[in-house]
Amino acid sequence: MRGLPYEVKALVQKARESALLAVETYNRPTATFRSGAYIVLMVIAGTSLFHAVFLRKRIKPFYRKKNSTRYEKIDGEPKRWELKECLQQYYKSDNPAARKNLEFFIGLRNKIEHCSLSQLDPEVFGECQAMLLNFESLLISEFGDQYAIRGGLTFALQFSRVAPRGQSGQGAKDQAKTFKGVKQYVDAFRSSLSTEVQND
Repeated sequence: MRGLPYEVKALVQKARESALLAVETYNRPTATFRSGAYIVLMVIAGTSLFHAVFLRKRIKPFYRKKNSTRYEKIDGEPKRWELKECLQQYYKSDNPAARKNLEFFIGLRNKIEHCSLSQLDPEVFGECQAMLLNFESLLISEFGDQYAIRGGLTFALQFSRVAPRGQSGQGAKDQAKTFKGVKQYVDAFRSSLSTEVQND
């Protein structure tokens, strides 16, 4: 990472490590919060990567106070842009598939961060895979092939042919109700996309 300012290097490293940890967590055989943990870690990875991009371009990814040149602060530090704001600032009016994929996961993360839905895993596998590929593409296009992480990734092997049995009783009913709401979000978001974006 020679040639990059210290803060940019640190953010690129954080982004790469978060993405690798997301994949490691997703591929862990005993994981029951597979998609949820993956999504949270990949949102951190994406946000860190965008912050690195902006800082390298000498754009401070901080919220400003209304009608002021001063920055908003949290615990004495400038409040940094969340991923949603990063997408707005980076893509402006463009709406490529990579942006739509991240917007999908921002909304999904907000829905699942307080619950565990193992039945969600097969529903969003394709989007999870696309999220990882899009992250890698952005990382390489902004910082070069030397920062690629694909060399350290492998396909996960499974021992089981069938998914483990879930809860029963009231817990299962509550989880099914929560999953139904999340599934409605997934289906609605997918149906809002053009065929071209869905196929990308």
